[in-house]
Amino acid sequence: MMQNLPADVGPYETEQQAAETTRDAYGHPNFPGHMKAYNRARLTEACESAGVELGAYDLRILEWLTVWEPEVIAVVAGLVLRAGEAGR
Repeated sequence: MMQNLPADVGPYETEQQAAETTRDAYGHPNFPGHMKAYNRARLTEACESAGVELGAYDLRILEWLTVWEPEVIAVVAGLVLRAGEAGR
């Protein structure tokens, strides 16, 4: 797996399960933009790992998603990764 992707990519039954995969997001010093950078990396790495080609609008939507909590991003990234595995 890539650097920002957890070993457990779901499916998640609870928010807590997803949150357990995001501990490292909360373990870093809090500096402006840290969570957005963490979320952006997780989303783009999930897409790359799943073989998803991203266009400009796709990247714009991924950037829009970066303001959500890392737990939400874990679910979206997990969906992408699981779908990528199912397609192989």
